[in-house]
Amino acid sequence: MNDTILLTGGTGFVGMELIARLLEREPGPDVVLAVRGEGQAGADARLREVLRRLYDAPPAAARRLRAVPADLTAPELGLSDADRRDLAACVTHVVHCAATISFTQSLAEARETNVEGTRRVLELARALPRLQRVVHVSTAFVAGRTEGHFHETDLDVGQRFRNTYERTKAEAEHVVAGSGLPAVVVRPSIVVGESDSGWTTAFNVVYWPLQAFARGLLGEVSADPDGVVDLVPVDRVADLLLAATFDPGAAGTLHAVAGEHALRVRDLAAQASATLKRPPPDLRAPQGPGDDAIGSVLAPYFDVRVTFDDRRAAALRPPAAEAFAGLVSTIVDYAQAARWGKRPLTRQAARARIAASR
Repeated sequence: MNDTILLTGGTGFVGMELIARLLEREPGPDVVLAVRGEGQAGADARLREVLRRLYDAPPAAARRLRAVPADLTAPELGLSDADRRDLAACVTHVVHCAATISFTQSLAEARETNVEGTRRVLELARALPRLQRVVHVSTAFVAGRTEGHFHETDLDVGQRFRNTYERTKAEAEHVVAGSGLPAVVVRPSIVVGESDSGWTTAFNVVYWPLQAFARGLLGEVSADPDGVVDLVPVDRVADLLLAATFDPGAAGTLHAVAGEHALRVRDLAAQASATLKRPPPDLRAPQGPGDDAIGSVLAPYFDVRVTFDDRRAAALRPPAAEAFAGLVSTIVDYAQAARWGKRPLTRQAARARIAASR
């Protein structure tokens, strides 16, 4: 019997990239998407939307993909008895990507999805007789406002958190660690478009200041030139998720990050300036909490003072240095082609566009 992956969060950016990678594997696993929807019809409609965002013409392998209606905030994930029996009969791997990524939710709201939702996914996983592994997607920013070096083995280091998202993702990791299940945790940093095509569905975080700069709105930026901007292309994240799911040597926590390839704010500004052919912005360190800084207004993660160790992840899947070398120009090129999200391309079209230019 084939492997079957139960994937939560498949309608998100990282989830969609992972779906595409799974469908590219031949022979590949069956994939069941647990998605919010009004019954099976609603779940099927969301699956069709995922395929529309990935492909101009879905591949034959899309037959390996199906959806079930589920809800992280509902008892037993809101699954029907029939769907629970079906999942118990076939699922071998669980990949939990779903989360609320809002930085402004109350702690109670964020916990309901990120902590209790994770707990419910683990309870389901515990009832799967064929289960081989659970992969939980966290965030490198469980490091909070730590300064210095944050290791893959670190979690509680006395850090302060910027928001309820970071706090609840750290709490969810404790739930995973205490589950007793064969689990691997993957912690991405700031996820951006593919390293070759630039394709993305999420024009947020670093894209906000880049778009403002492209429009000539950021002549002066209140940001520390030495601040760390750890950008990781989504294909690197997907590669590590695949390794975490299937590689027998995968264990513990893996940092899906730029690591030694991480930029400083001054590097990002210089590369954006060269790509957009605009004079570089003047960078000045924020003067205090009342300063109208880029870190507090445009992008919450421009005040980072921590670098992420990724030795375990690199040993499992060595990163390609070239994937990081031209990343800023690649993501800006795609963002402009997609009009910063107003005219998005499918992943298939974005990849064909780059292939045609070579």
